[in-house]
This record gives sequence, C-alpha cells and structure tokens, in this order.
Amino acid sequence: MKNELFALIIVLLIFIAFPASLFAYQAWRTNTADARVIALTANAPNNGGWSPDTIRVRAGERIRLRISSPDVIHGFEIPALGIRADEILPGHVEEIEFTAARAGRYPFACTRWCSADHWRMRGVIEVIDPANPNPPLPTFASPLYQRLGIDIDAPHPAPNAPALRPSATRGALLNLAIADDARVNSPSAVFAKLRGDPALKSYSDAQLWDALAFAWQRAAGNDAIARGQKLFARDCAACHGESGKGNGPAGRNLPGLAAMDPSLKRGPADFTDASQMLSASDVLLQGKIVRGGMGTGMPEWRTLYTDQEMWEVISYIRSFVLDYGLNEQK
Repeated sequence: MKNELFALIIVLLIFIAFPASLFAYQAWRTNTADARVIALTANAPNNGGWSPDTIRVRAGERIRLRISSPDVIHGFEIPALGIRADEILPGHVEEIEFTAARAGRYPFACTRWCSADHWRMRGVIEVIDPANPNPPLPTFASPLYQRLGIDIDAPHPAPNAPALRPSATRGALLNLAIADDARVNSPSAVFAKLRGDPALKSYSDAQLWDALAFAWQRAAGNDAIARGQKLFARDCAACHGESGKGNGPAGRNLPGLAAMDPSLKRGPADFTDASQMLSASDVLLQGKIVRGGMGTGMPEWRTLYTDQEMWEVISYIRSFVLDYGLNEQK
C-alpha cells in the first residue's frame, strides 16, 4: 500500500506539479512587475531582419529583451549602451535586462555574420522622456573631413608608393623623429616632406618609408591596433576580406566605387593597394566610415562606432600596407 501511494505521488509530481511549476516560472519571467518584456526576433535580412526593428521605451523604464532566432546564429549589440549578446542560437531565447536612463536613439545591430547582407541587420531603440516626449533633434558637429574640406570621393593615387611594404620594425632602428599629424596628413604626403628635407638626404626611400611605418604604429599604439583588428574581423572582413584585399564573400556583388564611376573596379576597397591607401589620410578614411559609401554598398558606421573605435579600426587597416610586425607579436 505504501509503495502504491509513493508511486501515485511520483506520478502526480511528474504530470501535474512539475509542468505547473514550469508554467509558473515562465509566467514569472515574462510578467515581473519591475521589467517590461519585449520580444525581439532576429531573422536573416532576406527573411525580414529584426522584428521589430524599432523599439520605443520610456527613459528609466526597466526593459527585458527576449531575443530569439528561427534561422541561423545571430548576435546582438547596442554599442551606445554597452549591451551585448554574443550568440542568439536558433530555437533558443536570450534575455537581456537594462535600463535606458537617458532619452535618445540607440542603434542596435547583429554582431555575427549571418548572411551576405549581414550589414543590413540594423535597428534602433528610441528612449522617450515622458516629461518631454517631443525633444528637439540633437545637433552634431560637422565631420572632421568636411571641416577640413577633404573630398573623400575624389581619386587619390599616391605618386610615390614604395616598391616594398614598409617595415615598422626596421624603422624603429633608424631613430628618426617624425612629428607630422598622422591623422591629417597622408603617409604619401609625409614621405614627400621627408624626401625634400636636406638633412635626410643620406637616407634611401625605403628607409624613410620604414621610419614612417614606425611613426604611424607608434602614434596609434599597439593596444589600439589590436582592438581595431577585432572590430575589423567582426564588422569589415565579411566584405573586405580577412587580408583586406576587398574579396570578402559578402562584398563580391557590391558595386563599390563603380557606382560613381563605371571605369573603376567593382566591390569593396582593397586595403592592400599601397597607391590608394598611402595617399589617404586617416581623416579621409574616417570620413568613409562616418558617411558610408553613398550607393556603393558600404554602410555607415557612425551610429554604431564611437570616435575611438573608428580610429582603432583605421589604425589596423593601415597594417595591410605598413608592416607592423603583427604576426611577430603573436
């Protein structure tokens, strides 16, 4: 009799109590009074992308995002709020809780290469202040390239590109001080200035390029270059290729600069092209990141990157034509 009673209790626990506890737990997770639950679905862009792609919340409101994916692995990030989920696995739900304290527009994006159109995975969280539901639009300073009058779309081949890839390691041994602002002046322009200095007449062209490579690496800093390498791998390599040659799988069908001039090569920029890269200042490269490619297929990254992150990506991109000895440092 005792055995039968015990068996009955086990059956009741399995078929009634356990499911009821799961239901109660799920209800608690989705209906807690201190958090507003919002379901967010990540689909590959050809299946609709983020749904919804615009989320409106109140400033100071506690939010719980329940993010799911029905197709492939996605990632999620709200850069301006420091919120990130590295993997949204198909069939699983990732939950993220946060409070947006300040009103504003906070773009979010997928951080995993989910398809050839991965870069289209953009959305925005609009945080509204109930006391001021219609605030004036924020004003921003003009981008640096505009303030300096740089035409970021004009062709800019270098007249004096080096025959061999300049080496920062060799340049460090020369002990040459190069004080030019590496952000404003292109490497090619700085080289021309160095070549015209009578005090440097004894140095060969190759030596001056090596000294310049070391100056650019030192100005950026190895830590910033390493952070830029991670950002490039996450956000740029799909189109520009892991080695920067402009041959990434997601960029093969993009028009590139051919959208502006049919005589130019289709596809993303080749960062290993010394003639183009050494004649571009860091400010020019930043302008392309800030604005995007205007029909070329290059999206804008200003809403997702901080200024510091943009400079870090640029510092790494330089390593495709200036040898920073990155492989030696690993």
